[in-house]
Amino acid sequence: MGGGDQQMRKKGRGMATIMFGFGYGEGFPDHSIAEIEITTDQKIKLRTAGADVGQGFLTTMVQIAAEVLKIDSSYIEIVGQDTHQAKNSGSTSATRQTFFSGNAVREAAEEVMGMIYHHGSIYFNSNYPELTVKDGEIYACDNKNGKISYWELAEIVKQKGDNLQAEASFFPETYAPDEKSGQSEKNYVAYTFMTQVIDIEVDIDTGIIEVMNVYTALDVGKAINPQNVHGQIEGGTVQGLGMALMEEQVMEKGITINPDMTNYLVPSIQDIPEFESTLIENEDSDGPFGAKGIGEPTLIAACPAVANAVYDAIGIRITSLPITPEIILNSLEENNN
Repeated sequence: MGGGDQQMRKKGRGMATIMFGFGYGEGFPDHSIAEIEITTDQKIKLRTAGADVGQGFLTTMVQIAAEVLKIDSSYIEIVGQDTHQAKNSGSTSATRQTFFSGNAVREAAEEVMGMIYHHGSIYFNSNYPELTVKDGEIYACDNKNGKISYWELAEIVKQKGDNLQAEASFFPETYAPDEKSGQSEKNYVAYTFMTQVIDIEVDIDTGIIEVMNVYTALDVGKAINPQNVHGQIEGGTVQGLGMALMEEQVMEKGITINPDMTNYLVPSIQDIPEFESTLIENEDSDGPFGAKGIGEPTLIAACPAVANAVYDAIGIRITSLPITPEIILNSLEENNN
């Protein structure tokens, strides 16, 4: 890049911090139901009607069940994914599924684990504190009677007319806001916090903004699947950058005149910046293992961070979105007049 090009490109850095209350909030009776069943064919069936829309929901539910049941996740099989075979899990919205369905899965798995210890103690003619569970097998601590697998225990329990099966409903107390003040004891089940720093370069000759780097610190409570969390940070931020820089609905007499992907621009692979993300694990929520919802929060900070970066680069505060090249050029021209 030549010296002239350098003068045409102004660098800027912006920061934004957001707080996001997840779950439906405002006293809505939010809940999720899940079921765990250990079968006799070396499978653990997990029933949840929660929808995975690409965010890794099912992977997270499997991990939670596997962690509680002390077994490899390959044994866990998702059943159904519809309300004919599984009970209500609520919508995949409001950044709520990990918190609500995750807690329901955890509680159902804990119920099954209690059954494993109960029936295992009967099998070994022992007290349950004298048992050890590991990798899908139950051991007597004195090791005199060997071990028994979950599947063998499930067969014994089945012959007794029972099952290693449990259903759980996670239904936390929620608080409606006061009608006069609008305040409540706890408006949402928990809050997610995120700070982003974004580096940009503005070409003052063309008005084009290039996002160079995104640095993120996200309070996740507990990252059950860190790779999924990093993926959501990147995906959510790119959506936010689309809102900040290019996505514009053009209306004329109440009709959208750019209703296609040719004229309504969204970020492409060429628009994706470099990411550096840090996960902060405070475990200060009631989510499974302390996890928080992080879906929607990951896209909120991008717009104000970019707007602050533009101000840092060219010294002009732009207060409308998207910040298109035309807006940059018009703002520069007005500022020079």
